[in-house]
Amino acid sequence: MFSGDKQAWPVYLSIGNIEKSTRRQPTSRAMVLIGYIPVCKLECFSEKNRSVKGYQLFHDCMRTLLEPLIDAGKQGVDMPCADGFIRRVYPILAAYIADYPEQCLVACCKENTCSQCAVPAKKRGDQIHSVLRDPQETLRTLAEQSWGEKPKKFVTQNLRPINPFWKDLPHCDIFSCMTPDLLHQLHKGVFKDHIVSWGTQAINGDTAEIDRHFRTMTPHPSLRHFKKGITLTTQWTGTEHKNMEKVFVGVLAGATDPAVIRAVRAILDFIYYAHFETHTDKSLRCLDEAWVTFHENKKVFQDLLIRDHFNISKLHNIKHYVDSIRSRGTTDGFNTEGTERLHIDLAKLGYRASNKKAYIKQMTIWLTRQEAVQRFCAYLQWAIPSYRAQLLGEVDEPLEDAQDEGEKEEEKISTTGYTVAKKPPLPNVPISSISEDYSAKDFLIELNKYLQASNIAPSIPPGSESSFSVYKQVTKYLPFVPEATSSLEPIRDTIHAVKSQPGKVTISGIKHATHGQFSTVLVRERPPTEGKGPLDGLRVAQVRLIFKLPEEVGLIPHPLAYIHWYTPLQTFNEDLMMFQISRSTRNHRQRAAVIPVTQIVRSCHLIPNFGRSASTTWESHTALNEATNFFLNPYLRHHDFYLLHHLLGLYRTEQSRRQWHR
Repeated sequence: MFSGDKQAWPVYLSIGNIEKSTRRQPTSRAMVLIGYIPVCKLECFSEKNRSVKGYQLFHDCMRTLLEPLIDAGKQGVDMPCADGFIRRVYPILAAYIADYPEQCLVACCKENTCSQCAVPAKKRGDQIHSVLRDPQETLRTLAEQSWGEKPKKFVTQNLRPINPFWKDLPHCDIFSCMTPDLLHQLHKGVFKDHIVSWGTQAINGDTAEIDRHFRTMTPHPSLRHFKKGITLTTQWTGTEHKNMEKVFVGVLAGATDPAVIRAVRAILDFIYYAHFETHTDKSLRCLDEAWVTFHENKKVFQDLLIRDHFNISKLHNIKHYVDSIRSRGTTDGFNTEGTERLHIDLAKLGYRASNKKAYIKQMTIWLTRQEAVQRFCAYLQWAIPSYRAQLLGEVDEPLEDAQDEGEKEEEKISTTGYTVAKKPPLPNVPISSISEDYSAKDFLIELNKYLQASNIAPSIPPGSESSFSVYKQVTKYLPFVPEATSSLEPIRDTIHAVKSQPGKVTISGIKHATHGQFSTVLVRERPPTEGKGPLDGLRVAQVRLIFKLPEEVGLIPHPLAYIHWYTPLQTFNEDLMMFQISRSTRNHRQRAAVIPVTQIVRSCHLIPNFGRSASTTWESHTALNEATNFFLNPYLRHHDFYLLHHLLGLYRTEQSRRQWHR
């Protein structure tokens, strides 16, 4: 959509033997624009026939665009390959990326049915398996309808009287070509349009309570904080949907029926498994089990009078994900978020370059010239290795802002997997300030315990005037997990330990007060025991201080962290599939310890147990201190989901199987 009622309908094309990581990069130009389909109101036709004529116009345009594929798919075409040989290639239409309305348009069916299979319209909400539509049978039914024979299947399959563009394409099964659409089917469709609404109504429709839970959610650098809740927001993006998904199960925990929790959790499990960038038979089985779990618990929404039926197209379409992944690859290679991004370079920039009159023609001319410039620049870069030209759609990478001068340069310790500032930003911090500003009441006691256990230095006596160099953060690097990311670049995981700052008036103006940031982390408390599961030896803690010893005390190779412990990972909530923990205390005093930062595995996120009603005194920056029980969140990142849900689930399943055999 451009300004006013001006629209463009671009059609993009790519080939299947390009790596998906390359295809998903707009600057790689692995997706090319092959044309625009005209968007017109067809006022020359009566209102009764206008929609059918519009459907047929789409198919006629697509037939014209894809006509070269007919002979190429039948006779083959000689193409030069990267190794210098010329081979005969037979290109066929193998995948079609589109949202649900366009899928139905391509499949020649109405939008109250499935665009891929022949499931009856009123049984889309059932847990049934139906066969895919047959292209030849569909073409025969459409032909019989055009002859006036009125076949029964035309009505039962909810078809439209259209001459499809794909009928002459060789070796093309258009119904199996339809790929999953994560953006519109899962994030915007099943989750935002349905699950969020049903979950809100399941707690008696108390939107104020839902908003309170989101407002008081504990922070994390990779998590968006909804300061005003979610009910007042009118315009949502895919990023906001994903941030809601990270905490939505925890928001509902304890506030509604357990069956609601299981149904919502099953949908979120399905979404996260669908995002895997590498699949195995085990992960696909988990994906299917999540679909089954939802159907086993969905009746609770009918019992609560929230839904009368589940004949929802997007809810049914996710049933085809497993088959599509097995035949076409993982869903990230076909996500419509990629094509949405292409609209900027291949539609919107062209429109802005026009005079807004007869803009389609001007856009095509402008884009043709841009492509010619790009090809020539690419040739120059190949011919002259030192040549560099910024092409259309490329932007310079912004420089990351350092928090202060001491953190502008970082030193990566490759052998330890963490990064700290070369110069600590807070040198010479006295013990008294550490105790008060960082809530490290037992700092000296725990530091002496660590020094004695490590045989590094003698104890520091109470009342000592020693000072320590303090860091504001340490950056860990998450391990490479093919299921979570296909990029080999290390993923930064920043862990903060920053004290609060009071507001003050400066020459440049008023500097507002800032809250302290103290990250919760998973700590390797002891070496894992073989066969005890992926979380054996791990424990949750909160980092209160990151520091290094002064030289007069002793030299150690790594910075140290003062932490507050939480209870071990022992209590498991079966409905949430999350561990429940609380602060670990002794004699009403928080258990603490000093550890090297190498024992910190990664940051984690704790969701407060809100119960039926969250306290009105809680705030986001105080919830960790005021709440008593927490859930370890497996939905924070795909890396967390892989460790805290997928691997843990496989281990628990294997343990149950062994116990059953015994």
